[in-house]
Amino acid sequence: MGGLSIAVKSLMSLLLLGCLLWAAVSAGCMETSPTPATPTPTPTPGTAYTIYSPVGPKPAFSSSITSLQKRMRSDGSCYWTVAGSVTNEGDGTARNVVIRFMLIDDEASMIRATETIFVPRFPAGETKAFTVDALPGECDRQYHAEIEATCDIP
Repeated sequence: MGGLSIAVKSLMSLLLLGCLLWAAVSAGCMETSPTPATPTPTPTPGTAYTIYSPVGPKPAFSSSITSLQKRMRSDGSCYWTVAGSVTNEGDGTARNVVIRFMLIDDEASMIRATETIFVPRFPAGETKAFTVDALPGECDRQYHAEIEATCDIP
């Protein structure tokens, strides 16, 4: 029986040696391929939004200053009275129109005072005249006036 156990031990040794040899030989072949690099995200340009204006008639405003007058108060301070007109030259009625009268300092080119008028409905082809009183200013400064009109999309 001793001879059989030596034969089994020899066989086991040969089997173990064969496994080690196979592991050493196949080590170079068993390499895994490198993991693919994680793609770097490419920044996309800012999202561009397209704003579609409604099809159909649209309002369009023109304005003019008809009068700009310097006035004095009894306390010696000054204010300006501005008269002007706004016309809807477009082919559609405007809704929620905001008309802004601005008193602008000629030297500094800055707005000195404003007055806002709200018009709920402004039909196409119509002209409206307005007078804004008591726009405050300095008595020794020169001013001019401008009108700006905006509205909701009809």
